[in-house]
Amino acid sequence: MISSPKLTPVRGAVQASSPVVEVLKGGLETTVQDYPGREGYLQMGIPRSGPMDPKSFQLGNQLLQNPADAAGLEIQFVGPKLKFLRATAIAISGANNRPKLNQQPLPMWTTVTVQAGDVLSFGHAHSGARSYVHFAGGLDLPVVMGSRSTFTRAELGGLEGRKLEKGDRLSSFLTDVTEKPQPIHHIQPLQRPAFSHQWNIEVLLGPHDDWLSEQDIEKFIQTDWRVSSMSDRVGYRLEGADFDFSPSAHHKSPDNGDHPSNKIDYGCHLGTILFCGQTPTILMVDSPSLTGYMAPFTVCQASLWKVGQARPGDSFRFQVIDQATALRRH
Repeated sequence: MISSPKLTPVRGAVQASSPVVEVLKGGLETTVQDYPGREGYLQMGIPRSGPMDPKSFQLGNQLLQNPADAAGLEIQFVGPKLKFLRATAIAISGANNRPKLNQQPLPMWTTVTVQAGDVLSFGHAHSGARSYVHFAGGLDLPVVMGSRSTFTRAELGGLEGRKLEKGDRLSSFLTDVTEKPQPIHHIQPLQRPAFSHQWNIEVLLGPHDDWLSEQDIEKFIQTDWRVSSMSDRVGYRLEGADFDFSPSAHHKSPDNGDHPSNKIDYGCHLGTILFCGQTPTILMVDSPSLTGYMAPFTVCQASLWKVGQARPGDSFRFQVIDQATALRRH
């Protein structure tokens, strides 16, 4: 997918790390993330975290031939302003936030050599919600429960468990990048994720699709759902239609709760579409591991990056596919 020879492995001969950037402005919400995030702790109520758009994130690391789990920055809507403290190579992926280096336009999906004193800044993306800044070698921060990803609600991981602020300094693993410009490596436009304001999202039926009537399921598929402004890394709330629910939802054990959408608590996972009353909510990377709402649909893993790039006001149209198709597209 990357149209150039391979880069030298990023963790070069130098084993120490040193500050690579100073934060001049933190942006709206800029956090350290890695992929696949913090796995194996859902039983403790600790979510995976990691990038909302894993597809763009992984492509960015590939541009630098970073380790698959190398940490980078996730930018939400309004980007930061960063001053480089030493020479390194970077790559920017995800939504086009119109990056600039020293006030000059900087290409995305491309490896770029930067020098000490250079300043990276961002504008606003016309479509898509999140951009990623990757550093040669990856960011060097403490590994907490197997990951450097930030979970801000618990102040866990990343840089002190929070978004970036003015005055912060971040280190990266040293590589063999020198003052000599590096070869350009880039991902061709047709190989990049396509961003939009109207997203087609593939879903599987279940586990509780029998709590909706056939008419409800058809309504869900035929509705143009609007992404609510009350959406974040925990979950995406959708606006668009009301449901009648099936007899199974209306005539259930009282232990499940009064509303047809209520259910005895059970374990849930990334991509689950909960019906919180009449509001479908897609669970995302910082979501809880238990819920008391029915889940008639699950977003396929291959479509999760689209949800992570949607912004308030965008529309979703859902397509039901079978498990075999979902596995082929994974």
